[in-house]
Amino acid sequence: MGSTIKKIAAASAVALASFGGTAANAQSAFDGFYLGAFIQNDFAKTFGGAGFNGAVGAFGGYNYSVGNGLVVGAEAEVQYDWATSAVPAGSAFTGIANARVGYTPMSNALIYAKGGAGFMTGAGAIYNFGAGAEYSFGKYFVRAEGMQVITTNGAPNRTDLKLGIGVSF
Repeated sequence: MGSTIKKIAAASAVALASFGGTAANAQSAFDGFYLGAFIQNDFAKTFGGAGFNGAVGAFGGYNYSVGNGLVVGAEAEVQYDWATSAVPAGSAFTGIANARVGYTPMSNALIYAKGGAGFMTGAGAIYNFGAGAEYSFGKYFVRAEGMQVITTNGAPNRTDLKLGIGVSF
């Protein structure tokens, strides 16, 4: 009887270690705090005489690996927008808080969706949703994401493409 219990326990431990080890390794690059910077372009406005219709900004957040490659997190970002279509004056400061959920198909890649709300000077409350991908080089990573920004004051909505770099802690 004792031998059977030991065999079952050993087999269970091997199965859990192999399954859990794979998921833990795949998620470790995207678990914990991170900070970064980005540039973006506002594709709701034409490239006409205004030049680059974009923003520069910073982001920070926390990811938590829940298992089986699933990662959940929260992120905040601040940015300075110039020549934005959402503000009649053309430039604004924006702050946004987002929830994120993602999947790690391999140990150094994360595919995610995010959405949240914030405030833009000159436009008031805004909402956003989008998706992106990150690729990790150890504790450093690069990211690309597309976001739809929805204004609440009747100003034009916009679509942003962001490229960023960051570091995990």
